[in-house]
Amino acid sequence: MVLVGVLGFLYISGKFLYSRASQWLAGKPTQTTAELPPEAKDNLKPEVEKLAEKIRASHMHKDIHKFMACYSPNYPKLGELEHAILELWKSHDIKEVNPRIATVKRLGDNQASAVVTLSFQLYDHQKQDFRLERHTYTLSLEKIGGEWKIRDSRKETAEPRT
Repeated sequence: MVLVGVLGFLYISGKFLYSRASQWLAGKPTQTTAELPPEAKDNLKPEVEKLAEKIRASHMHKDIHKFMACYSPNYPKLGELEHAILELWKSHDIKEVNPRIATVKRLGDNQASAVVTLSFQLYDHQKQDFRLERHTYTLSLEKIGGEWKIRDSRKETAEPRT
């Protein structure tokens, strides 16, 4: 019984290897198991959602290390960003953060762009009042060490109401 199982495995493995070798010798491209189908490769939205969740959690817990880990060391004015976030957290409590990802585009193996809207509910200590804010950003992303990080961001201006 075990011998039949081993022989069956060897037969199937041999057929698989033979078909791969014959494709390779014929110059036909083969898809390795490490490669993903094109539609899975290009669907970066779940990975960007993970990044957005890290940003959300860092705001909720006022965790500057987790927040800064979402940004590339090449982010322009990284120190100013860190200072601004610490000042925000000093004067406000973040009660709620809801990220919404509108679009994600792959620009290369390690580059992408995304449009993300963050909705905040803030409690202002000085005014002792709540306020809602919503900001939309176009993000330039780069993959570093297997993780997507924000390389640059541009805040979108609100369209004038007519």
